[in-house]
Amino acid sequence: MNLRACFLCLCFLIISPESFSQSSKTYTSIFSKRIDQFEKEISECKEDTNKVLLYIKLSEENYSLFSADTVFKKQGIEVLAAAQKAWAVSDKLKYAHGLVLSTIRLGAYSEGIKKDYTNAISYYKKAVKIAEEHRLYADLNLGYGSILNMYYYAGDYPNAMGIAQKGIAVAEQQNDKEMLAHYDNQLGFIYLKQEKPTEAIKYYRQYLKLAIQTGDRMTLADADNCMADVYLLEKDYETTLRYLFTALDIYKKMGDIETTKRKTVINKTDRISYTLFKISTAYKLQGRYQLSLKYALNGLNYIEALKKPVYNQYDLAGYYINIGEVYLALTNYTPATHFLNKGLALSRVIKHQEDIRDAYDGLSRVYELQKRYDSAYHYQRLYAVLKDSIINEKTSRSIEQIRSSFESDKKDKEIALLKQQQRLKQTEAENRTLLLNIVIGFFTLLAIISYLIAYIRNNKKKQRAAYERQLAVQTERQRISSDMHDDIGTGLSTMLIYVNLLKARLNGSLAYPEIDRVASLGDGLVTQMKEIVWSLNPENDSLESLLVFIRQYFVQLFDPLPHQTNIFIPSTIPPVPLKGAARRSVYLTIKEALNNVIKHANATSVELSVQLSGNKLIVMIKDNGIGFPVNSEGKFFSNGLRNMQRRMKQAEGKFEFFNEGGASVRIELQLDGYTNG
Repeated sequence: MNLRACFLCLCFLIISPESFSQSSKTYTSIFSKRIDQFEKEISECKEDTNKVLLYIKLSEENYSLFSADTVFKKQGIEVLAAAQKAWAVSDKLKYAHGLVLSTIRLGAYSEGIKKDYTNAISYYKKAVKIAEEHRLYADLNLGYGSILNMYYYAGDYPNAMGIAQKGIAVAEQQNDKEMLAHYDNQLGFIYLKQEKPTEAIKYYRQYLKLAIQTGDRMTLADADNCMADVYLLEKDYETTLRYLFTALDIYKKMGDIETTKRKTVINKTDRISYTLFKISTAYKLQGRYQLSLKYALNGLNYIEALKKPVYNQYDLAGYYINIGEVYLALTNYTPATHFLNKGLALSRVIKHQEDIRDAYDGLSRVYELQKRYDSAYHYQRLYAVLKDSIINEKTSRSIEQIRSSFESDKKDKEIALLKQQQRLKQTEAENRTLLLNIVIGFFTLLAIISYLIAYIRNNKKKQRAAYERQLAVQTERQRISSDMHDDIGTGLSTMLIYVNLLKARLNGSLAYPEIDRVASLGDGLVTQMKEIVWSLNPENDSLESLLVFIRQYFVQLFDPLPHQTNIFIPSTIPPVPLKGAARRSVYLTIKEALNNVIKHANATSVELSVQLSGNKLIVMIKDNGIGFPVNSEGKFFSNGLRNMQRRMKQAEGKFEFFNEGGASVRIELQLDGYTNG
């Protein structure tokens, strides 16, 4: 398998340059035409805000052309010139938005072309200051995002934390849920990089919750990726992979190019390759190296399929390092060294400290295993400089171990001989205590086995008794359900037949409203009887039965009414058992909520959606009516709401309600023994 993997790697290295070269020519042609068009429009434009925006676009196009073909070195100068002209016109017009955008473009020039991150941060901070003074909310977030990227490159997480906290405070003031989700993501990432999974998962869960509320599938997939990162840090690889494959499935169902609600353009192939490398990393840490290599090489194939001359350098550097580490685990040192060096070279270009550190670590281990101790020691020293201060002591021990190997193999042999002599001395003492330990261990084991046998027997008795009680309860429920259906149900139906016959005979005679009332009450009793029989019958103790019954009730309730209705229930319902009491509580809660829509909401549309998330059943009911009533203090009040909360609490579920353009109800129930993933 190692030879096959090497062959695939070699094929990629041979094919990839040609593909990128051809793509570069195509991109160069496209960007050149667009640049000519912008320059023509600028020459014909007056000195107004439109001209500023054209200069900004010209700077961005020149930047893209510089990235597409590094032969055009002059393009770097054009990036700077266009940004400077945009700033000059904006300053003349006192156009704050233009000043922010042009300052950010100047920062992008320092960041992407000059690789002067200090100067780039200075420009981004100036842009943020202008946005703050003029209360340009969107521009402020743009500036915050640019600064965060710089701090991430430098591994400066304390300063990154400060920016993210500012961003989340502004988002809360604006009540912008999408930006709150964005900054929850940033805070989770910062804590993740500080190896604090408890804090990270707190923010990532908020990110996932907001992603579900906004309904943006791209954000939902990104949130799944973030959750995977936390579980990866905690070495819960099964959960990690479940989240990653969920995200991958969402990405594969996207269009080739998709725009999120925040107007961010996302390339489907780009996100798929990103997730494939995350899956590769999870398998690598799990020790499943062949699977890890498979997904990593698959990710490279997706990158090549993008036909972009310059891929995201930050991600690409990490991908190369990951592949190198997988080859290292497979003891295939030649491709390991090759990919680690590629990752190191790219990391140095973009000055990304964490990737440089990881590449140093990988190269040190490669050379150590090859007994090239001078090179191993060199890279270990470089690695130690970047390593987190918390584990500096461990790094120092590793360096000393490589140093000792490098200085003298003879010394290693002497140390090994000394250790062997020490083991011989220890053996005599160990032999003296061995027999005693065996005797003690035997009697301890005998006592444990005796206890376990007694415990298992007692536990089986309890289980048998519990099963017999449960069987008796189910039999009694079945009997009561059958008796009610056969006796009371039949009697009510017969009564309704006679009432309707009586109404027919009296047709055209004097009005008897009492007969109509008896018929109406009879219909209601028959409906209630059906509900009770359904809830009592143990054959209906399943999630499928509940959802089918809810759908029937919803359709029958709103069919004669003018409301616009939508109902979303999964097409495939898993065979999950659901106890009668829980079924009835959920059904009655939904029934109460739907009847409230008709009686009190003054709504014209209502939506019922059912979702299975993790091991939970989530039901949402939304209408466009007047919302729930509130008192003078702004608090909700309603006996019906309290009754619904009480029912779901008895079923060990949750009931939430809030006003958002109408009324919304959220019902959540734990599904025992089921995990959707």
